[in-house]
Amino acid sequence: MKPDPQPQISKWLRVDLCAEQWEVLREFERWLSEEAIPAGLLSPGEEKRIWTRHIVDSLSFSVGWAGDPPPGRLMDAGSGAGLPGIPLAIAFPQTTVTLLDRSVKRVRLLRRAIRVLGLGNVEAIAGDIREQRACEGVVMRAVLGPREAVRVMGNVLVPGGKGVIGLAHRRTADPGWRHLGGRVVQVPVLDPSGWLLIMQQCGDQ
Repeated sequence: MKPDPQPQISKWLRVDLCAEQWEVLREFERWLSEEAIPAGLLSPGEEKRIWTRHIVDSLSFSVGWAGDPPPGRLMDAGSGAGLPGIPLAIAFPQTTVTLLDRSVKRVRLLRRAIRVLGLGNVEAIAGDIREQRACEGVVMRAVLGPREAVRVMGNVLVPGGKGVIGLAHRRTADPGWRHLGGRVVQVPVLDPSGWLLIMQQCGDQ
């Protein structure tokens, strides 16, 4: 039996998810296993670590808003299998989450996941993050290299908007990341540790 990860995750994220939210996350885990992997959105080797490697990792992006209200609108750039956007939409039910992906095929699959999970605060559209503007919040996981991701965030975020970029799963953080601007945060609920770069657009632009 899997150990119960909920107390550790909730404590680190400083959010309390209700039983219904945890159950929807488990439903998403099942969807990833039963539909996303056969469709090629995740590799078959990921099946045994969907929860720890993908869902918990996705939830960790919420620390970008720890202590602050979640954004009214959040864009998941290069969403792929709905990661991290769908777990964040479950954690932030009052936030409208847009799953953005360049592949029309992936967008169709994401729309099916939205229907299966009954998520009324999520939409999936085809597009490129480089073409977006006026984003209140953006998350980006394994889409662009850190330097390019930072440049794109600077172009698409509104003043005061926040962006969270997934960096890597390593035992130690690359010191070069600290020169990109923003704040580098370790994700201790992952093994090996993950790292996030949290950026906030200057409010006077």
